[in-house]
Amino acid sequence: MFYAPVLFKTLGFGDDASLMSAVITGLVNVAATVVSIYCADKFGRRVLFLQGGTQMIICQIAVGVMIAINFGTDGVGKLSGPSANVVLFLICVYVAAFAWSWGPLGWLVPSEICPLEIRSAGQAINVSVNMFFTFVIGQFFLSMLCHMKFGLFYSRWLGHHYDHLHILLLA
Repeated sequence: MFYAPVLFKTLGFGDDASLMSAVITGLVNVAATVVSIYCADKFGRRVLFLQGGTQMIICQIAVGVMIAINFGTDGVGKLSGPSANVVLFLICVYVAAFAWSWGPLGWLVPSEICPLEIRSAGQAINVSVNMFFTFVIGQFFLSMLCHMKFGLFYSRWLGHHYDHLHILLLA
């Protein structure tokens, strides 16, 4: 979400279109977070983790394939109008899946699994680790995008789901 306008601009959207695409994904994020608020207790954390994770896997692979087809390994190319809309749609579906599953539940579940006596310390560690890796990703995303091109979408999926596997097993 930090670099959404840059990512959309890199994919061939114009200046205004890349900013509008970032606004659209932000609105999808907010709306899907509201879905999570109402569904976490109704359907359970595990269901949301599994559903959201599956949806994110499919979207990451599809976006990677779309970028690979249109830009290849040299990173030179252009998305046609329909292809750009498909990529925007896939990214919105990914953002929605994250916003109603791994995003908010990554904060909720760790706070629930620690006993009351150590809950504040456990949550402090969770927040510290989360913020540290958010910082690392924010620092390296653009250079990774330039070097890895469409492969970044596959590595992001592997890294994200490997780091959060323990949450899924505990849920």
